[in-house]
Amino acid sequence: MPSSVIESHGVPGVAAFSAFLENLLARAEAVKPTASIEPPLDKADFQNLQTQLNEALGVEPSQASEVNDAKRTQRHAIIETAVRDTFSNLIATTSIDSPDFARVWNLFDILSILSDDEQCDPALLLWLVEELLDSQTIAGCRKVFDFLESRRERITAKHFGQKKLVILRTCNELLRRLSRALDPAFSGRVFIYLFQSFPLGDRSSVNLRGEYHVENVTTWDQEPTKTEDASADRMDVDTETQGESAQKTGEQRSTPKPGATDAKKQQDKALDLEALYPIFWSLQESFNQPKKLFEPAQFASFKSGLEATMATFQSIKSDESKRALKRKRGEGEDDELANGFNPKYLTSRDLFKLEIGDLALRRNVLVQALIIMEFLLSLSPKGKEKIASIKAPNKSVSHSDQQLSEEDTHWVLDMKKKIADYLKLGPEGPYFYRMIETVLSRDKNWVHWKVEGCPPIEMPAVSPQAFLDAKIAAGKLATAKKMRDAPMGSMNWDFLQDEDPDEAWKKLENPERYQQPDLKTLERKLEDAKFDIEMARDSKEKQRAIEAKNSLTWVALRVASRSKLAMFDDIDSDDNIDVIFQDKPKEPEPQEAEDSTAAADAVFPDDRKPIVVVDVSRTSKLSVAKRLASQHPGVFTRVPAHITRKPQEGEKEGQDYYFVDTQTFNMMRDGDQLIEFTEGDYSQGTSRKHIQAVSEAGKVAIMEMSHDSAQQVKDWDFSARFICIEPPSPEILEAQLRENGSGLEGNEDQIQAILKDAAELAKQQKSPDFYESVIDGGDDWTALEVAVYGKAITTTNGNGSTEEDNENREPENGDVSMSAVEGASKKEPATTTTAGGIDEDVQMTDAASAPET
Repeated sequence: MPSSVIESHGVPGVAAFSAFLENLLARAEAVKPTASIEPPLDKADFQNLQTQLNEALGVEPSQASEVNDAKRTQRHAIIETAVRDTFSNLIATTSIDSPDFARVWNLFDILSILSDDEQCDPALLLWLVEELLDSQTIAGCRKVFDFLESRRERITAKHFGQKKLVILRTCNELLRRLSRALDPAFSGRVFIYLFQSFPLGDRSSVNLRGEYHVENVTTWDQEPTKTEDASADRMDVDTETQGESAQKTGEQRSTPKPGATDAKKQQDKALDLEALYPIFWSLQESFNQPKKLFEPAQFASFKSGLEATMATFQSIKSDESKRALKRKRGEGEDDELANGFNPKYLTSRDLFKLEIGDLALRRNVLVQALIIMEFLLSLSPKGKEKIASIKAPNKSVSHSDQQLSEEDTHWVLDMKKKIADYLKLGPEGPYFYRMIETVLSRDKNWVHWKVEGCPPIEMPAVSPQAFLDAKIAAGKLATAKKMRDAPMGSMNWDFLQDEDPDEAWKKLENPERYQQPDLKTLERKLEDAKFDIEMARDSKEKQRAIEAKNSLTWVALRVASRSKLAMFDDIDSDDNIDVIFQDKPKEPEPQEAEDSTAAADAVFPDDRKPIVVVDVSRTSKLSVAKRLASQHPGVFTRVPAHITRKPQEGEKEGQDYYFVDTQTFNMMRDGDQLIEFTEGDYSQGTSRKHIQAVSEAGKVAIMEMSHDSAQQVKDWDFSARFICIEPPSPEILEAQLRENGSGLEGNEDQIQAILKDAAELAKQQKSPDFYESVIDGGDDWTALEVAVYGKAITTTNGNGSTEEDNENREPENGDVSMSAVEGASKKEPATTTTAGGIDEDVQMTDAASAPET
């Protein structure tokens, strides 16, 4: 029926307010004649709204300010009844695609204005939006959500406490209707709306009780259907004999639980697909309900099932995966939704072979496995240590009564590494794994926040004094200032007024007017400026001296950025930049000239890309990278890693590591500032910016890292050269690690970690596709120079031994004496680099006569 004819529902004032609402809607159409959602209506569009509202409700002007709770509740009920009648009539008679549906958007804007003035229930607008979403298709819901997004700031600005539960319920109901696989964009819009509406630390959507979505059950064929003519209906992929089929059927009937399958057989070789089928799909039960893994039998079943699944995945040839992926993409080229990732799969036994060949399915299952691995690692002894300091942890998600054994922890870590290595394979594998790793890393932070009981995430309020200080400082910056006589330290031009043109011309040609000043000159001028500040006679003179010092500081930083950019990290304050004026310790004057000559004659390798040295053993007191940087200081610079632990005895900041806190490291990691990183008891990684600073200074960056870290560098397409120092045999390596002076005495965990890394590196078989050179650990110094230069370049001091060996080192295992180098180079005359350059008396070993790598 027409909206103008509305019954009063037995409540006085409903019909009057309905007529008043119709007048408001008519006025809204005049103000906004368009049928679009934008622009929103404002209170200024309705003059004397409060007075007209009181007249419609029969409220006397003298009683308008005397509204108690009972009268307010009655008024809200009248307005809600009239609004619901008008709203129901509009959506019953008008399609959302019709231009006339603009009346609904106008009605919502009017309700928003009334709720802000507390004339109606603050949640009334959202109740109607919720009903409207329930009455529309997904296409119609998009338009309704367009309105919500455009009015989000207005809706959440006032009375949010009374609205937030309705917003949360409305969005959750909409998400239940959407397919996150087929419509990820719309689902993402809903999530973003929630994140923008609710504070970061709000608990409304936090699963504090640790409940799992147990209703999402995966069903599969428990046993194959056997009929007399089964052989006639069998698919082409089933080629086993009848006896084998019967044997498999008997096994399945005798062992209903897939976990009872022999674990060693599953681990050693891949199962056939008929036997793997129930094992593979039974993993979903553990993925769906991780708490079941607390049962020993279930955990043993999960371990054997995951090992069998991984073995089968690894047995699938990469070319088959590529063909399957290509076929899948080709079929959906014209369909936009076909390119979306759908995590739902059919579990029919007949389709299992086709599905297991799909790389997308394998990646999806392994990502689920990685989530479970992180869950299990939170129960390990080290995971328990991280939450031990929490005073009142959330027991629902911390599982304080459960702890993983050392044996199971090692299994989880090994399985996690296998999964990670496998996910890096295939098309865009490294990028896919990097994305998953980033998501899991951030998720661990949220889980830890939930274990802490979701403490507030908010900044403390600004004090009145801090606000006033900031206001005064901002006012000073915005105040118009008088132009300086000589801005930014420029020289004046008064000399041009001299009567002698030749003298003026000579002053104009003074090199100080156009040449860039050097750092020494700027340092001296800065000292003079500081002195002028201290000796200033009044505030104006002091202010001019401060401005002059600031200008000189800016110029000095500009000049230093071209040659000393890496030293900017050591600047603690803008008022003190003395670090950029510091040079390396000077040698005595006779040696100084020789050093400058050596720097001028520095021998650079043909390939100046950064060098990654993988030295698993790490037994040398002075690593090969440090030796290479010290032997050729004008050529190589070692880039230490950033690490989150505290310095150990003897370690120095900037030489061994850069020691940072966890928050700083996480910002570097999330900001893509690291070319590689590892996380465990502490985190460490290599800074991209520091490597670039070395390259900008004209030198070659050299780094040391593990094989896994080098694999990350290569996976992320960072241009570098990779050199491996082959570790000795396990027996010799262990003896070297345990001997006195190795620095690892009594540190059994670190010794075992090094031995494990060496074993892993040996399994890689030093593929020539990965490492540019593989060097024998017993001849690391000479062979490293050969690998870097293509020939041995040994700096001597005239007596046949290196300067470093004479100054601070005794010969160690793995060092090569100069006599050995000379003996290896007797076959051909050569030249050796000395402190004074290259002479004719020196010999050089080229790559042909060097020891084999």
